[in-house]
Amino acid sequence: MTPEGTRQKVTYWKRGFYYIAQKANVPVILGFMDYKKKVCGIKHIFKPSGDIEADMKKIKSYYKNVSAKYPEKFSIKEE
Repeated sequence: MTPEGTRQKVTYWKRGFYYIAQKANVPVILGFMDYKKKVCGIKHIFKPSGDIEADMKKIKSYYKNVSAKYPEKFSIKEE
């Protein structure tokens, strides 16, 4: 699980979840909690392709319309 920033702004998403899923040959479940709309759920079930840069762009695109609890600490911009 990759949480949004805790104490400071996060601009770089850690990628351990991706490598674990790839090595275990399991999908990544893209869950969300939208604090503005007060809803949560699953956005997509994503199978890592091995091209981490392209996959991270795709993964981040699923979150562009989701409101974080602390939006000033959350970023989906490219690294």
